[in-house]
Amino acid sequence: MFIKLLTALTLFLLVNYMAVADSFSRFLDTASLAIVLGGAFAFAICGQGGWLARSRLSNAAEGAIIAGWLGALYGSVFILGNIGETPINEWIGPACAVMMLTILYGYLVSALLRMIIMAREV
Repeated sequence: MFIKLLTALTLFLLVNYMAVADSFSRFLDTASLAIVLGGAFAFAICGQGGWLARSRLSNAAEGAIIAGWLGALYGSVFILGNIGETPINEWIGPACAVMMLTILYGYLVSALLRMIIMAREV
């Protein structure tokens, strides 16, 4: 089981890295990652059993997605609140990109956790 899981996780992360390798730095934002991991951890607390129990991992996977979408909504509020201060074409692209990172991180964390859950069920 462990070798299969390690192979699957490595392949998944490698393929995703290759998709964004040319501009990998655009995909790094610590605030977005903190929002998603914080949400995943908070939902995991609501599960039953040990920290690696299926209930907690499943809750963390769902919490990561929910936190990712909430982070995007927070970002959209910040973006809309700043319209009118400077010309929109100077900042809207990078701001929207960072806003979308929370959704991306949420689904990425959820996918990794789901892979762990599936590998353990065999």
